[in-house]
Amino acid sequence: MVKITYSYEVPNEKRDEYLKITRDAIKPFWESHGCEAYTVWLSLEGSTKFVKEMLFKDELTMERSMKQAEAEPIKKLFSQFATGISRATCRQMA
Repeated sequence: MVKITYSYEVPNEKRDEYLKITRDAIKPFWESHGCEAYTVWLSLEGSTKFVKEMLFKDELTMERSMKQAEAEPIKKLFSQFATGISRATCRQMA
């Protein structure tokens, strides 16, 4: 299993729109293109901080999913809302 974790912020005034687009477009896209699970978390330390987790069955599936041309508009859609993005990619060990 491979997990990609993103940390980022979404301004309060864009939060509702971001969550709607995530629910209606972003999450369904990834989950139909190789992502086993797509989860968004709101930080308890600040209402603008989010963490997103994407799970893939293996590295090859993750790489294929992330590099497909159809993903570019979805990535841009996410970037319209998220700022201060950091990413970590991890492989499950136990």
